[in-house]
Amino acid sequence: MDAHADTLTEMFEQEYDLDAAPEGQHLDFARCGGGNLDAQVFTCFVHPRELPDGAAARVRALLGTMDRQRELFPDRLALCMLPGDLRMARAAGKLGAVLAIEGGHAIEDDLDTLAEFARRGVRTMTLTWNNSNGWADGCGDKGPHGGLTAFGREVVTAMEELGMVVDISHVAPATFDHAAETARGPLLASHSCSRALREHQRNLTDDQLRAIAASGGVACVNFYPPFLIDPALRRGDATLDDLLDHIDRFVSVAGADHVGLGSDFDGIPCGPEGVEDVAALPRVTAGMLARGHDVATTTAVLGGNLLRLFDGPERDGHAPNVPGDSGPGDSDGNTETARPA
Repeated sequence: MDAHADTLTEMFEQEYDLDAAPEGQHLDFARCGGGNLDAQVFTCFVHPRELPDGAAARVRALLGTMDRQRELFPDRLALCMLPGDLRMARAAGKLGAVLAIEGGHAIEDDLDTLAEFARRGVRTMTLTWNNSNGWADGCGDKGPHGGLTAFGREVVTAMEELGMVVDISHVAPATFDHAAETARGPLLASHSCSRALREHQRNLTDDQLRAIAASGGVACVNFYPPFLIDPALRRGDATLDDLLDHIDRFVSVAGADHVGLGSDFDGIPCGPEGVEDVAALPRVTAGMLARGHDVATTTAVLGGNLLRLFDGPERDGHAPNVPGDSGPGDSDGNTETARPA
């Protein structure tokens, strides 16, 4: 399972479907099959140029793109809205799709809009993109708030009440701290790397990794080469080994139960050398095993931890029931180059 891909944006803008992505794209059904990818978090990226009144509309358009995929491929794709849905999708041989929003400005400072998106199946949201919004500071500017505002804390609380996971990739350090103080459930860093290995505003410090682990959450390694290595300090392209270095660091600091993959595919120009698209994911598996990670750790990082985050722990071989429900349901049957990186 992968925690972040911008494929919905690419499909919407280039007008293609999941059965046949154009040359140069990173994810479609065939590539998922080749890479043994069972589940993907599909992100609705909202560029700040959509502000002030087009951000929510952008999310609705991208959600419509997912609706089209579900209509076209009911036997190959399942929208996973409830705990248990991901395991059911895998058992049915379908690609499990989890919906996300990248950029908290997408809700246009309106908790009703947040609730609307949750009803549509959105299960996680980054509090910011690189830009600061009306209630939270992002990592890419000198934000005016000093972290989260009082309303920003309301957003975090509302997200958790709606069953959404709070995603702290892209936030400013003070926003991270305030989110960790406010959230009661696990935090997600959907697509970030280690700042100890690569000093970059988008990467996580060891203390932040420990805080994510303490929350019960998951920190997911981004595949974007400039987050893996500093091109000003090293000639040549980032490689699979560089990616594995960041996975190793995450595991050593946060623990094997709190690390995942967040490729950022279809939102980055390319992955590291040797990991060109999702079809190359078995090389990550082989690389982890070759470095001495045991099967349990490798399985957890490759998707087990994200499965626990979104599906809940497996009990007696069965997916968990949702409180108030008769049982888990497959909700498929129920009601700029650098932009996403």
